[in-house]
Amino acid sequence: MLMLKKRSTPYSTHKDRAVWFNERTCWPLRDADPSALEKVWHTRASAPPATEPVQWEAAGPFNVGGRVTSLAVHPTDHQVLYAGAAAGGVWRSRDGGKSWETTWPKSANPHIGALAIHSKNPLVIYCATGEANLSADSYAGSGIYISQDGGDTWNMLAPAKECGLPRRIGTIGVHPYSGDGQVLYLGGVTHEETIPSGLYASSDGGKTWDVERFFSSRNYWCHSIVFHPDGLVFAALETTGTQNGIWRLNDEGWEHLEMGLPPSDRLGRIALAIAPSQPDTLYALAGDWGAKKVAGIFRSRNKGERWEKIGDEQFADEHLPSYDCTIAVHPQDPDFVVWGGVDLYITRDSGKKWVRATQWNADHMNPSYAHSDHHALAMPAGDRIYTGSDGGVAVSEDGGKSWTDRSRGMNTTMFYSLDVAPTNSSIFGGGAQDNGTLMAGIGSPKGDFQQVLTGDGGGMVFDPADEKHVFGTAQNLRVSRHSPSPRWDSASWKEAPLPASIVTADELSQTDVAVMAIDPTSTARVKTIWIGSKRLWRTSNYGGNWYPGSPFLDGTVITAIEIAPANPEMLFVGTTKGSIFRSRDGGQSWSGNVSGPEIPMRLVSQIRTHPKFAEKVVATVAGTGVVSRFIPHTRHYAAGMSAEEATAGIDHVFYSEDGGSTWRPIDGLDMPDVPYKSAVFESHPPYRLFVANDCGVWMTEDLRHWVDLSASLPNVVVNSLVYHHDDRILTVATYGRGIWRLHLPGKTHAPA
Repeated sequence: MLMLKKRSTPYSTHKDRAVWFNERTCWPLRDADPSALEKVWHTRASAPPATEPVQWEAAGPFNVGGRVTSLAVHPTDHQVLYAGAAAGGVWRSRDGGKSWETTWPKSANPHIGALAIHSKNPLVIYCATGEANLSADSYAGSGIYISQDGGDTWNMLAPAKECGLPRRIGTIGVHPYSGDGQVLYLGGVTHEETIPSGLYASSDGGKTWDVERFFSSRNYWCHSIVFHPDGLVFAALETTGTQNGIWRLNDEGWEHLEMGLPPSDRLGRIALAIAPSQPDTLYALAGDWGAKKVAGIFRSRNKGERWEKIGDEQFADEHLPSYDCTIAVHPQDPDFVVWGGVDLYITRDSGKKWVRATQWNADHMNPSYAHSDHHALAMPAGDRIYTGSDGGVAVSEDGGKSWTDRSRGMNTTMFYSLDVAPTNSSIFGGGAQDNGTLMAGIGSPKGDFQQVLTGDGGGMVFDPADEKHVFGTAQNLRVSRHSPSPRWDSASWKEAPLPASIVTADELSQTDVAVMAIDPTSTARVKTIWIGSKRLWRTSNYGGNWYPGSPFLDGTVITAIEIAPANPEMLFVGTTKGSIFRSRDGGQSWSGNVSGPEIPMRLVSQIRTHPKFAEKVVATVAGTGVVSRFIPHTRHYAAGMSAEEATAGIDHVFYSEDGGSTWRPIDGLDMPDVPYKSAVFESHPPYRLFVANDCGVWMTEDLRHWVDLSASLPNVVVNSLVYHHDDRILTVATYGRGIWRLHLPGKTHAPA
């Protein structure tokens, strides 16, 4: 039996899964530059409305929530709940999560880090953007927004660039004991030293901010902030050194609170909570810096002077405190505490006894089930508990004994991939972050999706002649096949594993979201299916047997596979390193790297051939690299500047007319310098080309002039595109706002 090894990488706060995301977003840097996105959003917001606007339609899932990073509850009406989505804006519920609406501006950054309701005026809400959950599968923010009418409208309060704020803010709060309500604090993190982070304070309602330099003149991380009626401020810091831990601000300055806690250099991310009914009592959920485990739950009954451990042994299964880290205290009972990691844990006696309150792997109908990976908690009063997780929002009305999902209608699912059944455009789906493989059109109401495979979903391909023949993948190159059955539950899917005697452990562990392709010829009696590790694998009997379909290529993972519809003997493969390989004989032999000097050494995210001409090839590349980060480009003509000079170093779409032997960039001068994730040709004349990137969808008819088709899409990352031949529907999978569809019966008009 083949044993899988864990990746031999240095300690990192990032989830292993985030490697896949990081390679597509900003490799070799750790964080993407958000300024390019902001420029596009600003341009769209200021553009006049189109005379014939392109109308995208939300296709769901309306029953599967995506990652929620923050929650805020109205202080007197506990049915009014605000949820911040990791990549889907702010959502509001007026009935305790039974229904949701988004009022988030079209032009605003959708990546939400923290929410806070003003302590003296609950109509005033602060939203800090940029996810701070220490994983690369998240996006940076643009600063702080404010609503003064309970979330109906939002305006930028403090732009990150102008105010020198962190791009990832995980905590924000109004000091409730500051007198005039104008004192705010926030804490942020960063993955790159050129972007600021730390503990910040404002004395003018959030218009201007100053970073606290007492701890360091350079960047450090601040994870959590709470306030005491005596005017004290408590902050949890991570400085990668002996100043890690919990600090307290009083009239004399900052004081490091260490008594009873583990050695400071062993402490990682910490979440703090203060008991409103007994504010001298504080709780801390502490992660172990280097071991990816919980260092313990700690309590202080004397304003942090001394701490005592009240739990750790029973939390051995909690291994991601840098990602899942939240804690809350009941507003009337200082001994009633709940904290969240992968699951939720509750004590009603200040830690003498802990109960595991949720079971992430239970049947979804089990009252103990709640989605895994908790990032936000709210306990407004009584026995009500709200939690925000990788699966949206859940609520308990009985103090944690039973749980109900309250994500319906949020439309915040985060998709990695997408495919649509060629024989039936109503059946489609793909892999989603921590929500498995989801499918629509298989018996559920319109807009609802069913989970057909568990875990983090991967790639999916439909047989072009039969929508009931489907392949799906999950982590570590796990392949499953749906047999031609009217049922779609997990029992109707059978594993189709690669041969354990041949595939290497390194191939399995390095492939997070494996790409797949299937012979596009619907009339072919025997169809070949391909899947990529660091080489190709193929099967011609629906996964009964897999065989190597290529040698090991350039030593990196395959990220794109194309079988030319005009000539299925023509195959192309793209890799993480930026290489492109070609076969002209159905995979019997392979070329060397034909990417040439034009295509940068960045991940090849998609390769597509023209529907009628196999020699005409388009390739998109992802990660933004470093050239455009440090060498300014106008992307417009300056005096004496050629088109090549204006776009040098920031191209992402490349075209070949000779089967990949030579390439040229075809990006438009106004197209943004962001990662490009997908491309597809229209399969009818005029054979328009569509590409997807981190800020929407673009189209060209002549491979020179481009049109932004994103006017009615929300601001969101688009990871995948599929064009349906029979129904002329363009379907996109987004990372934060689910699936959207555009009907293309004929000419698509450019916005005016």
